[in-house]
Amino acid sequence: MVATLPLILFPFCLIAAALTDAKRFLIPNEISAALVFGFFLAAFLVGMPLDVLGNHLLTGLVVLIVGFVLFCTITFGAGDGKLLAAVSLWFGWPSFMPALLYVSLTGGVLAVGILGMRWIARAFPGLSLKVPYLMNLAAVRKPKLPYGIAISIGSLLAFNQSPLFQSLVTMMTQP
Repeated sequence: MVATLPLILFPFCLIAAALTDAKRFLIPNEISAALVFGFFLAAFLVGMPLDVLGNHLLTGLVVLIVGFVLFCTITFGAGDGKLLAAVSLWFGWPSFMPALLYVSLTGGVLAVGILGMRWIARAFPGLSLKVPYLMNLAAVRKPKLPYGIAISIGSLLAFNQSPLFQSLVTMMTQP
């Protein structure tokens, strides 16, 4: 059934974003674009009313603007801001709040974990040579974090609570 496509696309894109951000500190624009396309497909499939669609679009625009401001202050990467804005489309307001909470909590755990891994990589250079990912983390001079991992995990944890997800699942289960 066609309703399964958005339900597959959303987690697939987030997993791809997390993996590429972890490996290269980069989230390709194609992933965010696929999430935006998937949202419009899902909205069409569930027959989302125009006022609800406007809510989702406004949420995405506000998150994109906040992401741009965070990028300008060197707090967030450009890919992180675009990914978070694309994800926020799928939730709308106020459904995006649980996702944002999960993203924040996961980001805190990620930050502590990455800082610990960087400390290990610098304190034990011999270990870094044996673990390529530790070498990559040790080589990063700026306090960069692959925040796409936190965005992906947090969004996936909250997705089943979103009205769009529930509408797609209901659509799939109806004969």
